[in-house]
Amino acid sequence: ENGAVFSHMAVMYASALYRRGLVAEGWHVLQSLYNLSMDFDRARIYPGIPEYFNDRGRGMYHYLTGSASWLLLVMVGDVYGVRGVLGDLALAPRLMAGQLDEGGCASVRTMFAGRSIEVAYRNDRRLECGRYRVGSVAIDGLPVEFASQGGDAVIGRQEILRLSGDGLHRIDVELVETTAGKGGQ
Repeated sequence: ENGAVFSHMAVMYASALYRRGLVAEGWHVLQSLYNLSMDFDRARIYPGIPEYFNDRGRGMYHYLTGSASWLLLVMVGDVYGVRGVLGDLALAPRLMAGQLDEGGCASVRTMFAGRSIEVAYRNDRRLECGRYRVGSVAIDGLPVEFASQGGDAVIGRQEILRLSGDGLHRIDVELVETTAGKGGQ
């Protein structure tokens, strides 16, 4: 609680935790940064991510930071697990059950290969990260093949390039329980 918090370093620390499989710890860092940013009485800032919070919790220098950009990258790439791998689309969500809506879903919108996509994860059993894997993928309602590579579900770039460059394309991903012996994510 005492001492300055540099937003950029907090976000990068959260990313490192996610990448090492410490999902709950990484989410705690991101949630703490969010909570501090949203506490107007303490931070004395409009909601957002400043360069740092001083030792009294006051947000300083909104205009000198790239922390918000890094936070978006961490949320899309590490939390939602949507990223490119050698040109292909990899899906490796690290969502905790508490991040799902009432229906067991969570989604994110982004761009990939010049296409606007919304990746919607469905985790009907509300399994915690490490207890699920990608079971099926559909793009715009049509099932699509994917390769399993090191816990990632990888969709070939050609599959994405077949999509129209106009409009939003929905990628529905069903998360199912990891079977014994195959390990988690």
